[in-house]
Amino acid sequence: MKIKIRKNMHIKIFLSAILVFVVAFTTTFSLASDPLPSWNEGPAKQSIIAFVTKVTTPGSPDFAPAAERIATFDNDGTLWCEQPLPVQLYFILDRMKAISSQHPEWKTKEPFASLLQGDLKTALADGEHVPLELVMATHAGMTTEEFEQIVKDWIATARHPKTGKRYTEMVYQPMLELLAYLRANGFKNFIVSGGGIEFMRTWVEQLYSVPPEQVIGSSIKTKFEMRKGEPVLVRLPELNFNDDKDNKPVSINQHIGRRPIAAFGNSVGDQAMLEYTQGGSGTRFMLLVLHDDAAREYAYGPALGLPAPKLGAFTQALYEQAQKNGWTIVSMKSDWKQIFPVGQSPITAIDILLEPDAKMLQQAGANNARLLAVFPEGFVLDAMHRPHITMIQRFVRTAELEEVYTAVGKVLAGVNVTGMKLEAFKYYYIPIKDLGLSGIVVRPTPELLKLQEDIIAAVSPFTVETGDSSSFFTTLDDPIIDPSLIQYVSTFVPKSSGTHFNPHVSTGLAPQIYLDQMLAEPFEPFTFSPAGAAVYQLGQFGTATKKLKEWDLKP
Repeated sequence: MKIKIRKNMHIKIFLSAILVFVVAFTTTFSLASDPLPSWNEGPAKQSIIAFVTKVTTPGSPDFAPAAERIATFDNDGTLWCEQPLPVQLYFILDRMKAISSQHPEWKTKEPFASLLQGDLKTALADGEHVPLELVMATHAGMTTEEFEQIVKDWIATARHPKTGKRYTEMVYQPMLELLAYLRANGFKNFIVSGGGIEFMRTWVEQLYSVPPEQVIGSSIKTKFEMRKGEPVLVRLPELNFNDDKDNKPVSINQHIGRRPIAAFGNSVGDQAMLEYTQGGSGTRFMLLVLHDDAAREYAYGPALGLPAPKLGAFTQALYEQAQKNGWTIVSMKSDWKQIFPVGQSPITAIDILLEPDAKMLQQAGANNARLLAVFPEGFVLDAMHRPHITMIQRFVRTAELEEVYTAVGKVLAGVNVTGMKLEAFKYYYIPIKDLGLSGIVVRPTPELLKLQEDIIAAVSPFTVETGDSSSFFTTLDDPIIDPSLIQYVSTFVPKSSGTHFNPHVSTGLAPQIYLDQMLAEPFEPFTFSPAGAAVYQLGQFGTATKKLKEWDLKP
């Protein structure tokens, strides 16, 4: 969300609001004066900020309308660690071990035999086609839903062989800040990777706040089948598209239909994507990440005499082309203050919420558009800022988050949540100086109250009385959570639950004079149902900021 009012007014508006309700939409706020706090001051950081300023300043000769602000990011080696092997290769190795008993021929057939014996050097000696062969053998023969669940289960526990961290903790903090900075300035970020598209789509939204429809990658063929009366897509052992090198511009054109104005990569596999981006008209920005920090991550090139990697080479020729073409080269060693996010807090502040169906989304969107027409400085409800109904907010032990998900999942499985008929019956607003935070109030039915009660009981064994700023999702430059928010979450049960529960969907900001007129108008009640449920980590101002878990609720 981008609010164009003054910074101090922005803070007052939302700090006042959370004393009454936690604002019910999902977004990350960055009020920091420095949008890239993990970046050292220097040409790389300056070039990013200068580019964004140029293309987002109305009246500037370099101004780009929001629809044209497309940014494409490679994933492996650009957004998270790809050494000593890309993460998906480790997934393949674990899949091979899990199903090797079904393939006795692998004991003598390469590259499978070497991989099963742990001999990666021999297995990868035949070049970059090897990973594709392994994908065919380990990723096919199942439905897309089955594959998605296998990936989710694996990524939740798999750890890097050197650091012992989960792979999801091996993302680059400076690049997370860059994604957020672009998003806050109206950019639409896409992942364009040689990795498997369905492998990535299971976790990229949680890590990068990039929805699955904005993920482009390599794919295998699928076919439609009816299995036990259910329509499914079955994955076949045939390559559909290899999204690497010269194929990246092809996939960008096919999936996006617009040429990016910014592209980010780290190897020869991204060269064509950056060339394609630069070939468009207007101001363009291209950036390559150079891994030259063996102490904090890995050092590999072979540009500048760095060691040559098995996969993901940044060659001297690419380095020289980048310099010639005016591309920004980021030195991990010199340009990044830190590489990986700071360690997890033992306590996490969570929001367990319901996501409404299309009927409520339509009504909330229409009201949001109406409010924006009279107060353009307000926030926009969109794919990245989805409306929702908060059920509970609690502090829980981080180490027991998986148990929280399991407990809440059992509650949801025992209730026909999507069958609930909820009634939206009026508008409301919270007065904040001359403005008001408006929303649609939902009648707390006995079913909804019982669901909240059951969720509270399910989560209760894992809760703690309170937390601190480290329990929330914050940025390095804005790490302090207001004590009033900590108190609000600490006392959500019982002060905002049971008979005090006031379910609602926030829809926007507007002057109180206008909202008084709106509330005086007849409100036509409507019925809607929940469509999904999720757990988010809370961020600044009580926003549901980082998605931790979601459930696709079945009728």
